[in-house]
Amino acid sequence: MRLNHWCKNLRLAAFIAAIFAHGPLFAESVKSAYDLVRGTAKASKELNYRGVFTYEFRGTLRSIKVVHLVRDGQSYEHIVHMDGAGHEIVRRGDDVGCTRPAEMLLLGTEFAADNSPRLDDLYSFYIRGNARIAGRMAYMVEIRPKDKLRYGYVVAIDKLNGLMLQSMLISQSGKPLERFQYVDISFPGELDNIQIPEQLVNSQQAPGCLESSEAVDASASKWQPTWLPSGFVLSDIKIDSSTGDESWMYTDGLALFSVFIDSAEKSRRFPPVDAKLGTTVAVLSKVTVGEQHYAICVVGEIPDATARQIAASISPRASTIEGAVQAIK
Repeated sequence: MRLNHWCKNLRLAAFIAAIFAHGPLFAESVKSAYDLVRGTAKASKELNYRGVFTYEFRGTLRSIKVVHLVRDGQSYEHIVHMDGAGHEIVRRGDDVGCTRPAEMLLLGTEFAADNSPRLDDLYSFYIRGNARIAGRMAYMVEIRPKDKLRYGYVVAIDKLNGLMLQSMLISQSGKPLERFQYVDISFPGELDNIQIPEQLVNSQQAPGCLESSEAVDASASKWQPTWLPSGFVLSDIKIDSSTGDESWMYTDGLALFSVFIDSAEKSRRFPPVDAKLGTTVAVLSKVTVGEQHYAICVVGEIPDATARQIAASISPRASTIEGAVQAIK
């Protein structure tokens, strides 16, 4: 199991989500801090813009250049890492009409369960004044968790168009753990004339868009969590039928974490792990069912204690145990 690889992938997913996928509809007349946060997705999906932002974590600062384009209801992104060896991503993003679980939860749409809490049941939202970010005026919004199971945020939202210009992940003690912030951004009309590469136009959109508010189907999984932090729902699941490996992703609309289950024999060699990579916590535990060994890893930007409790709650379904017993016989 490649723990570092998982951590990097999850960090990238959370990072891209924070920039491009925070829920819809920016209202011209601001009614509340919650409305502002809910409104950032329309801007991130529909605006053409280009800029440079910094990403700071664990004492490391990175500079990234981005161009975001929308054509015929489809978004395209060109991302260039300006530091180190350099890394470039050119990709097709979501259709403007794409809805993902995090967005539904952010909007307050009933998703997965009628009695699931709303995002404003989990967090308090406050407008903390104004700021000037990348030469533009922005609202400063504090997002404070109502429990000890998740982190908080401070975000800056452009007053004119609702785009998120800054986001800081805040620890339970109030310390900034991670920051992304635009240092330069523009919305020039000449972006309308940029040609989209043909290979991007014809590429497939990433899976995960929802057609309804029904829960993600996890019936094929051999495992189940017996405890989850309130408000988190399953947003994606992948099962490798040839190896039995599984990966799950959960979100509450803002935070996310993943669970990885590795059934490979090499998992016997992995010692238990409780570590942090910057703001990302990784908890690795081991389970034996019958004679089969499994490694279970919880990775996410969540407090250590939350990750440990989630990892301890992952257990095989009754059918999995019965199958292991039959295999031994």
